[in-house]
Amino acid sequence: MRETTTTIDYDWLTRPTGDPFADVGGYVIKYLMEKYPDKDVLGLIEYIAKIYVNKWEGKINPFFLNSAITQPAYKGDVKIKETIKYFTSIINETGISEEGFCRISGRKTKLFKAGRDNSLMSGSGTFVNFHHNFQFGMMLSKEMIIRMFFIPFGSIYIGGRIAIIQSNLSEVNEFFVKKNCEANSSNLATSSSEGVLKSEYGIPSNALFQFVDDLLIKKINEATDENENVSLTLFHFTNFGASPEIVIYKLPSTIFRFYSICQSPTLKADWQPFLLSNYNSSKFKGAKYNTSTSNYEISKKEDTEQIGFNNYKLWRNNVLENLLNGKSILKQFLKWGIKHTFNFKIIEIYQIHVQNMKQETLSKIKELALFLTNTDEDAIKKSIKALDGYKSAYELRRFFLKNVVAKNYKDGAKDAIITMEELVYYLFPDDVSWREIRDILLFAIYQELHAKNIHVEAELSAIETEDADTNIN
Repeated sequence: MRETTTTIDYDWLTRPTGDPFADVGGYVIKYLMEKYPDKDVLGLIEYIAKIYVNKWEGKINPFFLNSAITQPAYKGDVKIKETIKYFTSIINETGISEEGFCRISGRKTKLFKAGRDNSLMSGSGTFVNFHHNFQFGMMLSKEMIIRMFFIPFGSIYIGGRIAIIQSNLSEVNEFFVKKNCEANSSNLATSSSEGVLKSEYGIPSNALFQFVDDLLIKKINEATDENENVSLTLFHFTNFGASPEIVIYKLPSTIFRFYSICQSPTLKADWQPFLLSNYNSSKFKGAKYNTSTSNYEISKKEDTEQIGFNNYKLWRNNVLENLLNGKSILKQFLKWGIKHTFNFKIIEIYQIHVQNMKQETLSKIKELALFLTNTDEDAIKKSIKALDGYKSAYELRRFFLKNVVAKNYKDGAKDAIITMEELVYYLFPDDVSWREIRDILLFAIYQELHAKNIHVEAELSAIETEDADTNIN
């Protein structure tokens, strides 16, 4: 049975606070409490300190600057003894403290200095200007400082920097930390633990969406249901030496919902090849994605080199990065759709949930694509070439009036194919770019051609951008 340290509020060691760093440490403590119920908080601190020193050789410098663990003057067991000595002093309240409100928990209690030696991304020493009233550190309760010490065990390296993930759902936050803790425990059991875990994905966007994939597999308390507003934030940082830095990547709920729907059984067969085709690397110029093998290929004089997923997953992915950076992926959809059949439902979900397009607009575009492909191949080719070359909304409006409205009337149709209301509110609304309308129409035209097994030699040139620079077989 764990002895309760009277000066420690155990509830505040693990309860969510909203602070991403403190919450990671709290979930690590919760995991270890369940795994080692006989250890009190000082016992858990000693357990983790021994891992940092004896297994990881004190390599937690990107977390803490000149702590007892990372201080070069301390060697071996001295690092552990000094760590225990420090935490004992704040637990017993013999260290320097003051009464006040904790900057993280908001509790009125005894506060202790938190600088770069015992917390993350904070000022200390000559950087007192980081803190209120020029205090010599960020003033935190002992429980918050203790939580910080456990962060390395629940974190992961991505491309040489530390990464933690925070969500608006506590279940998701705990899942991320617990997953890392379990991996560390497994490595310790096999004597293969040498330091902070390293992600197999070196690029933050790839790693973040892989975490989404893990969530979708686990379906944490139905938190990944398409109706849930799940958002994620990845903190990618280093607290090392004279160059502390942090980059924050935000994955809003709209992107999470769209991505999770695309991974559903009915859409994944279309989405996955499209997504995989958008990896690229400057070191592998000329690599082309083969949909049959799901590999990238580089043709050489004598043979073709195959590059499998374990290698190209380390490359940048245009689609994932654009989704994460709030940029459109419509160009990538169009380029893929020229040569491949693709479920238009994915375009609809993306445009409605992410780009806020009206369903009526998409329905009208599909209707127009059907109309423009119900003719001979030469006329279809002319329409594609014309749409590809347009540089203004005026030209696109003229196209609709001349090639659609006038032709529909000439063909003797009883009903107008485009009404004035549809032209103004759905095809040229104030909140949608005419280029989006044009690109979706071109995509829909090509999908109609795939469905009718018609091949038209009309390569697009003017609308291709670097964002759509993928190589596909």
